[in-house]
Amino acid sequence: MAKQPDNIPDFKGYNGNVNIKKIGVEVQWTPELLLEYAKCEKDAEYFVETYMKIVHVDHGLIPFILRDYQKEMLRSMIEQRRTVVVSARQIGKSTVFSAFVLWSLIFNSDITIGLLANKAEVAREILGRIQLAYEHLPKWLQQGVIKWNESTLELENNSRCIASSTTASAVRGYSLNTLIIDEAAHIDNWDEFFTSVFPTISSGETTKIILVSTPCGLNHFYKICTEAENKLNGYSFIKVMWDRVPGRDEKWKQDILAGLNFDVAKFEQEFECAFAGSSGTLINGAKLRAMAHKKPLYESSNIKQYFKPEKNGVYVCTVDVSRGKGLDYSAFTIFDVTKMPYEQVCAFHDNYIVPMDFADIVHKLCKTYNNAWIMVELNDLGQQVSDILYFTHEYEFMFSTESAGRAGKRVTAGYSKNTQRGMTTTKITKNRGCSMLKLLIENDSMHIHDFDTIAELHTFSRKNASYEAEAGKHDDLVMCLVIFAWLSDEQYFKDLVNINTIEEIRERKEEDISDDLMPFGFVDFGDELEELIEPSLRIRFWPLG
Repeated sequence: MAKQPDNIPDFKGYNGNVNIKKIGVEVQWTPELLLEYAKCEKDAEYFVETYMKIVHVDHGLIPFILRDYQKEMLRSMIEQRRTVVVSARQIGKSTVFSAFVLWSLIFNSDITIGLLANKAEVAREILGRIQLAYEHLPKWLQQGVIKWNESTLELENNSRCIASSTTASAVRGYSLNTLIIDEAAHIDNWDEFFTSVFPTISSGETTKIILVSTPCGLNHFYKICTEAENKLNGYSFIKVMWDRVPGRDEKWKQDILAGLNFDVAKFEQEFECAFAGSSGTLINGAKLRAMAHKKPLYESSNIKQYFKPEKNGVYVCTVDVSRGKGLDYSAFTIFDVTKMPYEQVCAFHDNYIVPMDFADIVHKLCKTYNNAWIMVELNDLGQQVSDILYFTHEYEFMFSTESAGRAGKRVTAGYSKNTQRGMTTTKITKNRGCSMLKLLIENDSMHIHDFDTIAELHTFSRKNASYEAEAGKHDDLVMCLVIFAWLSDEQYFKDLVNINTIEEIRERKEEDISDDLMPFGFVDFGDELEELIEPSLRIRFWPLG
């Protein structure tokens, strides 16, 4: 439509800037202007495409014409309380929520919008785009400006936008109506940060949170996106890949790949919204990508329960103990072993809990699950937890182990001076446990439902002749799986649950399992295992290193 007149006589700008209206300036409203203002207030897309200007890298200052996916994003930001957008790079996502903020500030009174990014300069740059667009609005659309600097835009209708980094204290003390977080996947201190800022938006009934980012591994953002995609957490989910941008075709893709030295994994993460894990993981990458976590039936104090105890169910709990000083985690996981596939029914991990309290929680949960059998890893403070369970809680359903020569350890009945209540993890037992864990998961004979456990599997990678967590990551929950996998191939376990793990896998999937086990070298399982596997599947194993 034709440009509307400003209808402001003797206009004087904010701090001498004639492009910005200062407070208290009167507009001479006409019926035409009033109708146009009402139309902009009612229809954000019309307002943006008619009056918002952006700077194009090739064409300079131009009107902002929304693409289809940008309209989808804008509508979700306006209509939904929670929106999460996972996007390719350079799709104009920042410009969309600049448009949303601009429209919201002008047509709503008494609101505060927090605009946060993983770096303060990124948040300020986005606010700069909003301010540039504001300068090029007709004066009759502008509110008078109270505050205008690199981190704050405040208008005379008492609405404001605050730009900051994603530190725990970023918006402490503010009551936010809308929280926008750019590059949400790249926030390292997410738990601390979100615990601090979430109360700023949780008190209202119309408050909004908007998360936008490219992927960055299987972290908090991955969890939010997968739960949103499966409609589990109340977020409106939007995914924008590279090919939704006009002009991006196969030739464009090949040019970008060439610029990335044909690093396909990098392209998939940056432009195809792939939440890629690490390379060299114990579990096959395709299998890891197919693993989906469940929403817990119950979650409290780091306890997550995925299935209720069944009356006649048989359960096994494996326990990994740390010192409770904020470093490694004390963890346990409980499996339903009544039948295969084995189901993870409960998980716990905490990096501050002390051994006494940890033993109390293990005891309580295992009693709940029909007196689940417990295998405690005795390394470090594990012996203390084992003793508390047995002597303090008088818990009898505990596995014991004894030396088995070249095979490392074996599970045995009863307790004597030659046995331990629990197991000491050695190179031999860990290699064998990793081998069995790979076999169980990749043959769909073990179902993992816990998000944190799955996330640890994505960074449980090869190092020298073994597997462990990558630098800066943890593997305490995975080690509970490794202990369970090792246990599942022990004769005592087979007799207890009446399941021969390898035979069950062979029957479920009639193919040679040797390829799955070969990466771990060789471990001698003894003649007993040889007799349980038909000749075509037999393989000898020997400890690495």
